[in-house]
Amino acid sequence: MDPIDPAARQRRAGSRGPARVASVNLRDVAAHAGVSPATASRVFAGGVNVHERTRARVLAAAEELGYVVNGLARAMTGRGPHTMAFIVRAMIGPTFASLAAGVESVTSREGHLLLMSATGGDSEREAELIATLRELRVGAVLLVGSTETDERFVRRAAGYAKDLADVGAPLILCGRPPLAGHPDIASVDYDQRTGMSEAVEELIGLGHRRIAYVGEPRGMTTSELRLDGYGDALARHGIPSDPSLIRVSGNSEEDGARAVGELLASHAGATAVVCMTDNIAVGAYRAARRAGTRIPDELSIVGFDDVPIVSDLTPGLTTVRPPFFDVGVRAAEIALGHSPSGHVLLEPHLVRRGSIAPPSP
Repeated sequence: MDPIDPAARQRRAGSRGPARVASVNLRDVAAHAGVSPATASRVFAGGVNVHERTRARVLAAAEELGYVVNGLARAMTGRGPHTMAFIVRAMIGPTFASLAAGVESVTSREGHLLLMSATGGDSEREAELIATLRELRVGAVLLVGSTETDERFVRRAAGYAKDLADVGAPLILCGRPPLAGHPDIASVDYDQRTGMSEAVEELIGLGHRRIAYVGEPRGMTTSELRLDGYGDALARHGIPSDPSLIRVSGNSEEDGARAVGELLASHAGATAVVCMTDNIAVGAYRAARRAGTRIPDELSIVGFDDVPIVSDLTPGLTTVRPPFFDVGVRAAEIALGHSPSGHVLLEPHLVRRGSIAPPSP
């Protein structure tokens, strides 16, 4: 008796597509190949104790019947590839792309899967994602990028870590400092505060004293760390912080142009501007040119992130280059148990280009 089901007979006779996945199961494949379900299961699990002729017969039966392995079920029982989740507020910009590439370089090498999702800054969406990933028995969750600095986020993240630990999945923070009071939650970051401080130090070394800062307001880890780095450098050199030189801007070229345009129109006497991001710095270029201000002769500009476009500006933008790719690599290695869990802080470095010079006499 032919064990192939009617849908398979139709396909073999020339039907246009495979049968529904649910119509063929492992027992059907085993019966068609003339082996036990246990043997068929070992084949799909990659078991080595299976004769090659038997393996070939099982795989041929699976192809003929249109059988698809239930990867989720295999992952949930620890037999299939693990899934690592990469969660960000917004999937934009080369910085996140570089960090994701670092993670993917490890997961692909290990034969695992990388799932990426964005929350749009919605905490409810974030919580729903974590709950769904827990149900799916995800291998690890990387929470990527700047987050709120308030106690609510700390409680939320601690809850995520506990829920994920119940299914054996670690939570790892990427691109943000560790959570106070929660040494068990690993974090991988780069020294944003020191990176910004070194950029300001460079300008002070050139003779600048009226150094403006343009960036997002406090409330998020990135904006606070970079603004604090600016203040650190000024304080070390006894330069008073002047509120008229600190301008709030969204993280966009348009907002950066607006903020720097207002700064230049205010006649606050800024001879240099450090920007929270390269996006804002590109806007600063636009504002300077609209105002007829020459870069760097009349205004030095420094960015942060070293996105690819800034080296092609005229003049090229001096900026701080974070090790985004390496952050992703280290986070993935911790998630997979290849590196010890804990708190990792990598060093950025200043990339000097033509956008800075001593102030005009």
